[in-house]
Amino acid sequence: MKRFFIAVSCFVIIFTTSVTIAQNGPETLVLPTGTMTLTAPENAEREPKLSPVLFPHSLHFSYSCKDCHHDWDGVNPVQSCATAGCHENLWASMPGTTALDARRVKSLTGAYHQACRSCHRREVVEQKAAGIKNISTGPIACDGCHPTPHSDPEQSDETLSIPLGNLTIEAPEGVDATRGAVEFPHGTHFEFACQSCHHDWDGESEVENCTTSGCHDETEPSGTRNIKDPDNILYYLAAYHNACVTCHRDLEKERQAAIKKAMVEEKDLPKAGPVGCTGCHS
Repeated sequence: MKRFFIAVSCFVIIFTTSVTIAQNGPETLVLPTGTMTLTAPENAEREPKLSPVLFPHSLHFSYSCKDCHHDWDGVNPVQSCATAGCHENLWASMPGTTALDARRVKSLTGAYHQACRSCHRREVVEQKAAGIKNISTGPIACDGCHPTPHSDPEQSDETLSIPLGNLTIEAPEGVDATRGAVEFPHGTHFEFACQSCHHDWDGESEVENCTTSGCHDETEPSGTRNIKDPDNILYYLAAYHNACVTCHRDLEKERQAAIKKAMVEEKDLPKAGPVGCTGCHS
């Protein structure tokens, strides 16, 4: 799964009988969709040389929010990249002007280019390696982001709201569930792309329930009861288990591999979710 890259990973879920807000309903976080204009901070120490950048925010929801907003806690509003204490300087400091013991923070220009242009370049390499002929990614050349003459600033006022906290996932109406409902900590999953789970989401419309008609709405398996059976792709239990348990198992493998190699500290180890039945179904 691609780990996600975005300004605020957010969406509105249409809650039906199979997904409801837990009793102490979570608060919501507002996500801007559409296009926004990235400009230099006010009172920048030097004037920018190139035009502002039109950034299509909703086209980036196939990446994790934290790929860009790497210090976001998944709860509070996302701050501008140029917020004080973050990448507040438009340009890198002149040589010899920063104390050697001072915290080194990448300039806003450096942060944007590393995050955006480097990602676009990686996409080209990955698509070529996969044998894709028609490469589709964001611009890499300067004038692809900084057009001349300047584009008119655009700030979309379209937003979606995403629920934080726990969501209660229940069996669809009419299903006699043999296990308890699942308390799903939605807010702890923003390090993954929205579209890792909501794979048909267009990045702007309201996100629909996984068991919405036409999606994973089959309440009985079409093939065997094996969740890996390709005939069960629309079976709701197969969809949930393949998405959740498979990801948890992959993360646990990463975690154990890191522990074995003593590569990272405990606090930096991948956080794996439950893989046993009782871990999800209380």
